[in-house]
Amino acid sequence: MIKFSNLFFLLFFCSAIAFAQTREIRGTVKDEAGDPIVGVGIRLKGTDLGVSTDISGSFKINVPPNGVLIIRAIGYEGKEVAVTDASTLSIVLKTSNTNLTEVVVTALGVKREKRTLTYATQEVKGAALVDAKQDNLINALAGKVAGVEITNSSGMPGSSAQIIIRGNSSLFGDNSALIVVDGVPIDNSEAGNPNGSLGSGGTTNRGGDIDPNIIESINVLKGAAATALYGSAGSRGVVLITTKGGINKSGTGKPTITFSSSYSFDSPILPKFQNEYAQGSNGVFINGNIPGNYSSYSWGPRVDTLRVNGQPVKTYNNVKDFFKTGHTTDNNFSISGNNDKSSYYVSYSYLKTDGTEPTTNYIRNAFFTKYSNKLADNLTLTTQINYVNTNNHRLPEGNGLVNPIWTIYAAPITWNPLPETNPDGSQRLYRLSRNNPYWVVDNSGLQDNTNRILPTLSLVYTPLKWLTITERLGADVYVNNTNYHENTGVVDGDGLGYVYTRDINYREYNNDLIIEARKTIAKDLDLDVILGNNIYIQDVTDNFSQGNDLSIPGFYNISNTSTVVSSYGTYAKRKLGFYGQANLEYKKMLVLGVTGRYDGTSVLSIDKQFYPYGSISGGFIFTEALGLSQSVFDFGKLRVSYSVVGNDDIPPYYLTTPYYQAGGFPIAGQNGFQLGTTAAYPLKNENIKEFETGLETKFFQDRLSLDITYYNKVSSNLLSPGTPISASTGFQSASLNAGTMRNRGIEIVLSGTPIRSRDFNWDIGLNFTKNENVVISLAPGLPYLQFGGFVNPGIFAFPGQSYGVIYGTHYLRNPSGQLLLSDAGYPQLANDLAPIGNVTPKFIAGMTNTFKYKSFTFSFVLDWKHGGDILNLDDHYLYVYGTPIATENRGSTKIFPGIIQSTGKTNTTAVVLDQNYYTNVLAAADESSVEDGSYLKIRQASLGYSFGSFLTGKVVKKLTLTLSGTNFILHKNYTGSDPEANLDGSGSTNISSGANGNGAGFANFLVPSNSSIIIGLKATL
Repeated sequence: MIKFSNLFFLLFFCSAIAFAQTREIRGTVKDEAGDPIVGVGIRLKGTDLGVSTDISGSFKINVPPNGVLIIRAIGYEGKEVAVTDASTLSIVLKTSNTNLTEVVVTALGVKREKRTLTYATQEVKGAALVDAKQDNLINALAGKVAGVEITNSSGMPGSSAQIIIRGNSSLFGDNSALIVVDGVPIDNSEAGNPNGSLGSGGTTNRGGDIDPNIIESINVLKGAAATALYGSAGSRGVVLITTKGGINKSGTGKPTITFSSSYSFDSPILPKFQNEYAQGSNGVFINGNIPGNYSSYSWGPRVDTLRVNGQPVKTYNNVKDFFKTGHTTDNNFSISGNNDKSSYYVSYSYLKTDGTEPTTNYIRNAFFTKYSNKLADNLTLTTQINYVNTNNHRLPEGNGLVNPIWTIYAAPITWNPLPETNPDGSQRLYRLSRNNPYWVVDNSGLQDNTNRILPTLSLVYTPLKWLTITERLGADVYVNNTNYHENTGVVDGDGLGYVYTRDINYREYNNDLIIEARKTIAKDLDLDVILGNNIYIQDVTDNFSQGNDLSIPGFYNISNTSTVVSSYGTYAKRKLGFYGQANLEYKKMLVLGVTGRYDGTSVLSIDKQFYPYGSISGGFIFTEALGLSQSVFDFGKLRVSYSVVGNDDIPPYYLTTPYYQAGGFPIAGQNGFQLGTTAAYPLKNENIKEFETGLETKFFQDRLSLDITYYNKVSSNLLSPGTPISASTGFQSASLNAGTMRNRGIEIVLSGTPIRSRDFNWDIGLNFTKNENVVISLAPGLPYLQFGGFVNPGIFAFPGQSYGVIYGTHYLRNPSGQLLLSDAGYPQLANDLAPIGNVTPKFIAGMTNTFKYKSFTFSFVLDWKHGGDILNLDDHYLYVYGTPIATENRGSTKIFPGIIQSTGKTNTTAVVLDQNYYTNVLAAADESSVEDGSYLKIRQASLGYSFGSFLTGKVVKKLTLTLSGTNFILHKNYTGSDPEANLDGSGSTNISSGANGNGAGFANFLVPSNSSIIIGLKATL
């Protein structure tokens, strides 16, 4: 006993001496961007003594001589730091490569551990967006994220792209996801064509202004539980963009300079056309090259049997000759750096695309700068400015006769369009009702120019270690100017020519005051609370002037016109929101999240302007609770959430019935006005209820991960402006809360690393989405609603069917669906209109693969869409003229399966597929032009090589050469260029245009999509 007491005393004495020799060490822990890291574990090696960093990344700890600190933080690579004579440490942690400890950006820009999230998100790194080599940022996401459908409108440079998350949830409103850049929502609308997309095509969406080179990462928030803090606009999903900050990877204090350049060759994906039959009708040749010989048709004789003046007739490939190889140049220069007090990042990009259609191009100049400065130990100011100038020259698309593709696709192969004019200066035509394509290229066009600035100021104050106050002010201001000209002599309308100009001034201001408290309130119990206030202001003015009848041909100035009409509109919208969020975590094993928001909006009825909503969610990390082996089963989490979100998805001023200038006025200097035809009703917010549950697992030290999500989202009280009502009311339509719609589906994300070695790595990612959409109900007594296309055919919503019904003429059938044929054996046109297709796909999927062998990197992205119809109006018209590839089988016979209507007997009569069939039977029914929109594409494939020390050294730190290809269609059933085509644009249209842009699956004489080969070089200094 005495010996034990002596030993105890000796140990105590030695410990006391050691304690007396310890000293206090202070330090900070930051990430590579210079931002403080909260909650970093600092432990003295060989002991249980440890502390954590506070909200400013600071810590203090007592350390004995020669002590070693072990630094650990979730989402970062750990390190050991030996204590020297210094009393202050500055520690920088690198981001960890493992997804098991991944930190992601969530709503309001708050960083959280992905393992503790209670809802579905998916991240895409900025490098993957740059590698996609897309002019439009939205297109760069295609095939990479589950639950997300991306649709490009056409191959015209600067065309818009649409992003839909978990299906359409609004009948008439904006269905595109909200885009947020560094915590500030920005506009992603499409200005639209003043003449309408159906007859003239579209313009670019504003999301295309964002330069992919400045993006650090994108995090897609899919469900309402994840997006509720963003208010009404977040109900359709959120794309969170985090831009790059100042990083000095060399550790020398010198700036990091990066330059990249790429050049692409863009080839149009052309539809196929018949090349065997000449101009004419019923087998009789008409030579359209002779003045006065006009014919719309290519139903003449075979060209291999035809002689003109004793010589074989000459043929022309008008489609291939018209389109050319496009070219894209993309250059970026950036410089970044940081020190203990500040960081900076500056970037400039120049992109120019010369389209495959003559004279078309798209130019984007983008300048971005971000500067962060620590004004005091607990006060940090970050300012950033993104300035973008875009210039887009376009030619008309769609159903208008000035669209050159109308003529190119319909022109006979025996007609030579050049020269484009006759000796007297008039157009050379093969038919009187179509323009010469080269003439309209030279005598029409739209110029769209935008100057945009997105400034953001963020002030972060940490008065206490556990308390952060953030004031963030952001703006989105741009001026969009659109000019169009059309010369005299055009075959369209009166042919006297006209010009128009439109100026849109858009101003959006967003302010958030956010108070966040993170504190351990009990042992193993952490609480994170956010309280905030949001003020949103939107002001838009639209000034439009059109001058008709040019006095001097070719002089495109509004002063050179005989009559001028103009309009001016101003639109203002205000929103005020108060929000809160609380997350309670127990042992990093159980997580409970609650959000709430109270919004007020100016666009709803006074007694319905304010409305509350929120969500509750939970997560259970069962691998922690069950103590499962981490050698095989690394991580497992169950999550569930339920949310109720409000939405004010309607433009301003639908609460009243305004007066408009009456037709024919002014008269004798007196103006006259008449009441509008849309009745005003009290409007309340839309209501979206969503249930979500999911399972996340990781295996084999994060070599394999699986994320499965099920969701059920019901949107009710849907806001529907312009809803048709009974004429007995004195109005043609009304603005109502007029429907209910449901989206229900499953998302699967599987990723893994099958091979990981010193010289060779293989990473693979798979995503799958199946979304079932159904329009549950519309307003009482309303059989359907139209939101796209023509009256016939068009894109509609029908109760009991998926959103996006193609509605038009069809063939006569019996109740069993069998064709009722004429006595001659041909299908017969029904007298009514009916649903003939649906644009909603059955499922979408994507796969990414990356192979790395020493200095080589090869990657590719596959994108698969199964189902979803597309209305090919090109062939609908062209069947009459005899140019589609299908008409090459003219003269063959076919027995149509069906019943002879007059006898009731099964048809056994073979009919001839001749000019009469294609013109009066096949082209007569819209049903004939509905095609399967499925496709399988290689979105991108890239081979890169990083040069070794023989080309790099003190000046050039890294040099990479890449060869890439994009948009290679491996499979499609669609006979047109690309089943992604969508004449109606991005689905997010500026409020001043009055359009909704939701008519997907509608193709009519669009510029063909492109596949591209790109050579790129990137150097880091």
